[in-house]
Amino acid sequence: MSNAYIDILAYFGIGGAHPGGFSLTQSILETENIPPTHSVLDIGCGTGQTAAFLAERFNCQVTAIDKHPVMVEKARQRFKNNKSSVHVVEGDIQNMDFVDNSFDLVIAESVIVFTDISKTLSELSRVLKSDGTLMMIEMVAEQYLSEEKQQKACSLYGINEILDKDEWLLRLHQAGFTQVEIISTPSVLLQSEINDINPSENIKMELFDLWEKHNEFIFHNRDIIGYRAFKCRKV
Repeated sequence: MSNAYIDILAYFGIGGAHPGGFSLTQSILETENIPPTHSVLDIGCGTGQTAAFLAERFNCQVTAIDKHPVMVEKARQRFKNNKSSVHVVEGDIQNMDFVDNSFDLVIAESVIVFTDISKTLSELSRVLKSDGTLMMIEMVAEQYLSEEKQQKACSLYGINEILDKDEWLLRLHQAGFTQVEIISTPSVLLQSEINDINPSENIKMELFDLWEKHNEFIFHNRDIIGYRAFKCRKV
C-alpha cells in the first residue's frame, strides 16, 4: 500500500529526514563500539545516508533494506558511486528473509511507526542476535492526543497510531527487549535540516503540497508530538 509521505522522501531523495536529522544519527553512533566483524542492519534505509556512514566510519558489514523501490534505487546509486560494500535489499521489514540471530546491531530511524509496530518489533527481535542492540528513533506523543489530533496525524503520515513513551516501552518489552535505555536527546519535533538530497525528475505537485502540510503540522504541534531515541537489548 502506497504512503504519500514516504513518496515525498523517496522522490525528493531526502536523507536524514528523521527527527534530529543526520547529526543526531552521528552523535548516537559515535558513542557505540562497532567493530569491523559486526553485522549491521539499517531498516527503512531510504537513500542510504546512514548505511554509508556506518560502512565508512566503522568498516563493518552493513545490510540496508527498504520497501520503496525509488529509495532502493537511489541507495544503490549512492553505494555504486562511492564503491561501498553495503548490501541493499528491497523488502518488507515486517517479514524479512534473514535467518534468526543474523545481526549484531539494527538501526531504525523513524521507520517502525509507519508499520504494524508490534509485528515489526517482533521481527527485529527475531533477526537480532541474543546479545545484539536495536537503536531506534521514533515519533512519540508528549501528551494526550485528542481523537481529532490522532486522526489528523495518522492521515498525514499514513500511520496507524502514535504511541507515548510508556507505550513504546511496553511494546518493546512485549517483543523481547528486556533492557531499554532512553538516550538523552532534545525531544521536541522540529523540521530536520536537509543537506542530503537526490530529487527525481518530474515530481508531482501534490507531493510539494503535502510537504508544506507536514511542515505546518510540525510547527503547530511541536509541544504535543515529539520523539525519543531508544537503545534496546534482549539480554
